[in-house]
Amino acid sequence: MKNFCSLLFLLSSLSLSAQNILNIDLFGQVNRGDERYSGSWAYIAPDGSEYALIGAKTGTAVYSIDAADDITELGFIPGPATNWREITVIEQHAYVVTDVQDTGHTMQVIDLSNLPDGISLVTEYNETFQMGHIIGRDIYSDAPYVYVHGADSDDGTHILDVSDPANPVEVGVYAPGYYIHDGHIKGDYLYACAFNETQVDVVNISDKTNPILEAIIPDPGDNTHSAWLTEDSKYLFVADEQDGVESTIFNVEDLTDATPVARVLANELSLLHNPYICDEWAFCAHNTEGLIVYDIADPTLPVQVAQYDTFDGMSGGFKGLWSACPYFPSGKIIGADRTQGLFVWTFNDTRAVRFRGVVKDSISGEILADALVTLNAAEDLPLSPLAEFRYGTLAGDFTLTAGLAGYDTKTFTFTLAEGEEADFTIELMPDDFVSTDDAASQKPLRVFPNPFNALLSVEIPEEMQTGELILYDAVGQIVQRVEFSEGNYLTLETGNLAEGIYFLEAVGENNSRKRIKIVK
Repeated sequence: MKNFCSLLFLLSSLSLSAQNILNIDLFGQVNRGDERYSGSWAYIAPDGSEYALIGAKTGTAVYSIDAADDITELGFIPGPATNWREITVIEQHAYVVTDVQDTGHTMQVIDLSNLPDGISLVTEYNETFQMGHIIGRDIYSDAPYVYVHGADSDDGTHILDVSDPANPVEVGVYAPGYYIHDGHIKGDYLYACAFNETQVDVVNISDKTNPILEAIIPDPGDNTHSAWLTEDSKYLFVADEQDGVESTIFNVEDLTDATPVARVLANELSLLHNPYICDEWAFCAHNTEGLIVYDIADPTLPVQVAQYDTFDGMSGGFKGLWSACPYFPSGKIIGADRTQGLFVWTFNDTRAVRFRGVVKDSISGEILADALVTLNAAEDLPLSPLAEFRYGTLAGDFTLTAGLAGYDTKTFTFTLAEGEEADFTIELMPDDFVSTDDAASQKPLRVFPNPFNALLSVEIPEEMQTGELILYDAVGQIVQRVEFSEGNYLTLETGNLAEGIYFLEAVGENNSRKRIKIVK
């Protein structure tokens, strides 16, 4: 059992501990017996066969993952012993870098074209650097460039043209004078994670021979580790390599004014190591919490929808799952657990539900910033300064209760199916509500019967010569409105309304109002 930080956290997590395999199935797992594992990446052969590449302590291994009962190591290229071996693939070649203080390090180029009959080492590049911490590419294009981050020669990012895999050529370097730990490449931009500067450098690489720093995104976290764009390029998911530090999602539509819109962390004792985004999900290697999938259909409200924990020890530290690569046409995800080797999973594409709302005074329309909104009688939802609440979870039945001293309490239930969203305006009626400031007419709005059934009679207030009656349901949605003019009574047909709580409001000239709570 993991060492959660408080009894409350422990109790809430115990209900999840039996679910730490949630909406993800294990397709297969293999450990070749190496002491340590790190990076992983996908290779899809021209015939559609799928292969997993994994960085082991002593080299790079390749596995066939088409059949769950036949996950077979098909090739191994040895290299210098290291805990940090990272891989990317362009067409039919893999590019591998390593990072540790030792000798013999290079960027290896591995030919995958003969799979399943084996792999071979094509060349080793070490002309402008030997070690690199991370290697990546633009996965959204066929551009023949790899990007080596954290190169030992200058701590920067080296851009290599690998259109001839046997003869890589360095064409550009982004070396700002501080350490670039990792980076995400898409189109004309490199999002370079400056680990110690706690920032993301936005670098224009349209001319790869002359990378230009275009903007800096300050990271509110610490140890800026890695980043990934949403597929529409509007949001950037930034992970920080420090226990207890939340990852941040930024709106980057204006690169010169990137705005944090959400924070993410599954367990405050651990860290989120690497995010990879595919469609509207973020697949995150979460170290000691395993693989966690967030629904980011609304990146301002990310929701955890799946988990597969590979680590059964204490939470926190640099243990457990290193990486999680989701870029297979079949939908498989692969990852490397630091000590247990290769994992292959399938995810059932579960979507989150989301609901949002605002709390207002039913008479004045004033925002009730101090209102308390409780979900399922157990969880108090945080409200913004405008009394707005926003929440995401898995599909189900929900009960919301809203209250504030001096106001009636309102409770209602609703159901959301997978992928659904809902917006609410919750109006609370003051306990001492008086419908008009005219002391001569301090009469409440009168209806009968109450509770009502098919018909509802309303006594029109004397001071309201003309106006309209508005009938609201319990969550503030208008279900009926009828105009009135001079007269004593008005009858509403209400037979088609469901049983429940309603509010009837009479609105007269000069916006004078009277309201009453009624029940069917």
